Amino acid sequence: MYTYTRTAQYQANCFLSPIMPSLIFGGVFAGLDVMQGAHWRNVLNPRVLGSYVGGIYAYNVMTCPMEAIHGRQSLLHNFLSAGVIGYAGVNSGKLGIPFIQNPYQYGSNPATVAFVVYGSIATAFAAFGGKRL
Repeated sequence: MYTYTRTAQYQANCFLSPIMPSLIFGGVFAGLDVMQGAHWRNVLNPRVLGSYVGGIYAYNVMTCPMEAIHGRQSLLHNFLSAGVIGYAGVNSGKLGIPFIQNPYQYGSNPATVAFVVYGSIATAFAAFGGKRL
């Protein structure tokens, strides 16, 4: 079992390292909104930018305690982190479900469908990045 994920230095880095990428990609996603036709004043405000930046940061930081408990990085951590954010976002009405037009056709709560879809997307990206189960 790998114990490097349980060190204070690893955990501090785990919480601090996603700050800059979250700021950058939050800005990229806001820019994509503007490119898709949203008015820049509606997108470039603290609430919208904060939701993009905060969502990306929360996704990255949610894996830190799971890595400490499990003792290593895993695709399951990414699945759970993104799934929880997708579930909460759809349940609160702030997010949609990508690739799904009618979530009710699956006979489940749309938030549960969002959990699976968001978790699966994050798992695929993590697998492409070299993480293992």
